[in-house]
Amino acid sequence: MSVRRFFILLLLMLCPQLLPAAEIDIRIEGLEQDSLRANVLALLSLTTLKDREAPSEVRVRRYFNLAEREIRTALEPFGYYRPRIESRLRRTEAGWQASFGIDPGEPVRVRELALELQGPGREAQDLQALIDDPLLGLGEVAVHARYEALKKSLLGKALELGYLDAAYTRHELRIDPAAGSATVLLQLDTGRRYRFGEISFEAAGLRETLLRRYLSFAPGEPYSDRKLLELQRALLDSDYFESVSVVDQREAAQDYAIPIEVRLEPRKRHRYTAGIGFGTDTGVRGKLGWEVRRINSRGHTLSSELRASEIRQGAHVEYGIPVRNPRTDRLSFAAAVQQEDSATIESDSRTLAANLSRVRGRLRENLSLTFLDEDFRLGDQKGSTRLLMPGVAWTYIKADDPLITRHGWRAQLELRGATPEIISETRFLQLVVGAKYILPLGSRGRILTRGQLGTTWMSDFDVLPASVRFFAGGDRSVRGFDYQKLGPTDASGEVVGGRHLLIGSLEYEHRIKGKWRAAVFVDTGNAFDDFGDELETGAGIGVRWESPVGLLRVDIASAVSRPDNPLRLHITLGPDL
Repeated sequence: MSVRRFFILLLLMLCPQLLPAAEIDIRIEGLEQDSLRANVLALLSLTTLKDREAPSEVRVRRYFNLAEREIRTALEPFGYYRPRIESRLRRTEAGWQASFGIDPGEPVRVRELALELQGPGREAQDLQALIDDPLLGLGEVAVHARYEALKKSLLGKALELGYLDAAYTRHELRIDPAAGSATVLLQLDTGRRYRFGEISFEAAGLRETLLRRYLSFAPGEPYSDRKLLELQRALLDSDYFESVSVVDQREAAQDYAIPIEVRLEPRKRHRYTAGIGFGTDTGVRGKLGWEVRRINSRGHTLSSELRASEIRQGAHVEYGIPVRNPRTDRLSFAAAVQQEDSATIESDSRTLAANLSRVRGRLRENLSLTFLDEDFRLGDQKGSTRLLMPGVAWTYIKADDPLITRHGWRAQLELRGATPEIISETRFLQLVVGAKYILPLGSRGRILTRGQLGTTWMSDFDVLPASVRFFAGGDRSVRGFDYQKLGPTDASGEVVGGRHLLIGSLEYEHRIKGKWRAAVFVDTGNAFDDFGDELETGAGIGVRWESPVGLLRVDIASAVSRPDNPLRLHITLGPDL
């Protein structure tokens, strides 16, 4: 061998990266389930050579010889213990090709299921329910993950019910590949059931009597981790506390009663807010707010806010009191003044109100008593009215995500009225119902529908103030028309509002890319004094962008029923429901 050839060979040996890369092409045939295929590829040693340059033939063949055993290991967790495997390894111009034809065969199925509870909790209904309807049943494929899920669910339920010493005395999954059968044997000893002991709260600036009203359990009741988490969540949602720790002191348990300690860190007492925004109905708008989270040890709150826009200015103050169950019930007293000067309405109003709000699952109820003193002008009509209006409102929301909803709906009903026998200057009864439904269409689209119906019963409509009348048109009404520019008119053609309201909308929205969506819509409706009056229709297109507080919606709409009207821009921001 010449010296030149020797040095070339030595250089190639010392610098293998100079050799052409030998690719490893792995082909799997016969596995239709993606999960099986993925697990096989994950366990094959050959796949590790894909990231290496120029693996030696010795290593390739050694890893190939391991493949059949690795494939069997990969299939067993899915219940396949008798696969037939055909393997082939050959050289190619690019490197190596490893081919595996796999017939997983018939899966092993559960032929015997022996689930047994022992100990004081053996008669617990919630545990028996899991045994009567197990996650892995007779005749089902013996998938290891489902066996582990069965074990976890049974033990987890025991711990949730307060059997904190629960443990398996036996847990086996026996496989007979030749017979194609599996036996599941589980024996769970529950141990004694723990109870809640004494519950203590750290000083947090609030009376303990108020804090105890957040409890959904009492000393002596069965211990439950879920109830402790619910307590922590409720206290955080109260807005009184920066952090909440609910600690079970199991080491201090006596006679299976566990003391509970609730550690609270109060939030700052005062909160200040400011904001600025824009809406095509209101123009530029801004607000300043001040909130006192704790007026006293009873948990009373105070909030105030100044709002101003191009058409409306006002101030609002509210005093809140937690009542009954402070998780869900709240009494508030409010006072407000507002001045509005739009193309349709001129009004000055003063309001005093008492509200009792209650939450029952997805249903929110609000009982109100509102005193309204309003001076108003609508076209040629001028008036001044005082009303004392009792009212009730219900709102129900069910959605996968109320902020940006894929599938869900909202329904609302509001009823209010007044009578001259109690302070008011007129008698009326008003009903408003509304609903919105969002339905997914394919993987990228959704359909949004909404409707609203309002009606007023009264004899002398002229004395009804502007804030209680119905108007249509605007961003959240009939797009394509200016804000509150639809409704009955006076002799001079000025909109003066109506007794009744009817709105309907249909919209299709399609995700284009990332957080961007496109929309097409049609709205119809009007405010009127007679249900026989004509409806107005607007239609248009828009774009949507997903913001942290909901969708930013930018629409361009045309007043279809009034072709002479110019196109109108509508901009809104907020949650779907």
